[in-house]
Amino acid sequence: MSHDAATRAAIPPAASPAHPPSPAGGAGGPEGGRQPVLDGVRAVSILAVLWTHLFPLRVAGHSLNDSLGMFGMALFFILSGYLITQQLLKQPPVANFVARRLLRVVPAAWICLAVVWWFMPVDLETAASYLLFYANLPPQRLVWPIDHFWSLCVEVQFYLLAAVMLWLRVRAIWWLFPALLVLVTVLRVVNQSTVGSITWFRADDLLAGACLALLMQSRHVATAREVLGRPGAIPLALAVLLACSLVSGHSVYPLSFLRPYAAAAFVGALMMQPGHWLSRWLGGAAFAYIASVSYALYVWHLPVAATWLGSGDLWTKYLKRPLLLLVVFGIAHVSTFQVERRFNELAKRLGAGRGRRLKEV
Repeated sequence: MSHDAATRAAIPPAASPAHPPSPAGGAGGPEGGRQPVLDGVRAVSILAVLWTHLFPLRVAGHSLNDSLGMFGMALFFILSGYLITQQLLKQPPVANFVARRLLRVVPAAWICLAVVWWFMPVDLETAASYLLFYANLPPQRLVWPIDHFWSLCVEVQFYLLAAVMLWLRVRAIWWLFPALLVLVTVLRVVNQSTVGSITWFRADDLLAGACLALLMQSRHVATAREVLGRPGAIPLALAVLLACSLVSGHSVYPLSFLRPYAAAAFVGALMMQPGHWLSRWLGGAAFAYIASVSYALYVWHLPVAATWLGSGDLWTKYLKRPLLLLVVFGIAHVSTFQVERRFNELAKRLGAGRGRRLKEV
């Protein structure tokens, strides 16, 4: 797996009372209410991924595209793990939980796959691995220009783990998620894995987000609020996260093993300080819109870049970038508000119907 492929991350669509719901649910805060800053985090994440794949980023002659992608990916997974665990703590019916998660992520992904495979057919085994979201597991069957779907695979696999925990006993997540986070970190250290797309080397970002949600609902929340609410906590956590997101193609970078913890601290600090200028800036309307179409932006940006819009020599390619972005945002808007929204509404109706049947029983 190349560094470029390994920096491509899944981006669940944004969710809030004002925007279409996401596979990961609403942009909830520490007390369960909506926090606009989380939409801003999601928007920054997709913008980081778009920049990673579509524009050069060089500082003092060194390419930082992979590092920027790692930064964006960490934020995506932290947010997803946080929101999914918030939902688990509400103990919804298992069937309702699974149906709503899959209806919110699968249709848009399958539509994209169908379009890509119409022009670039793949063998049956590869198709099955994508449709069932295990293409990132050995032996990997990731193919261009949809190799970025590895992170959707990680995402869906986490949904299934969450569903199993909900079916067995939701209380188990209080010890299982922290234990799994430590285990994945140990596995990465032992295998010297700083960049990868296999679930057991990449799920630590999701699990760190899950542990952040547990912390917010635990008896230690006051301590967390005191630490993360201190002046300077936000810029410090951001600086550490950026340092931990650096990617080196020549050697193992030890700080990368701390990336999930730094990302969780950064997101937690933003939530604990809603009055901070960065939190207020991230809560703006422009970020809210970008967050609302972020999942479709992620799904479609590389397939669109594989067309004429992404072809040509270096200068030709970058001269086309504004048009490419315009097309990607147009497709994302239509996908979000004409396709995904319909499935989101179906998911809500399924949940409401399930709730009424339970009350009747």
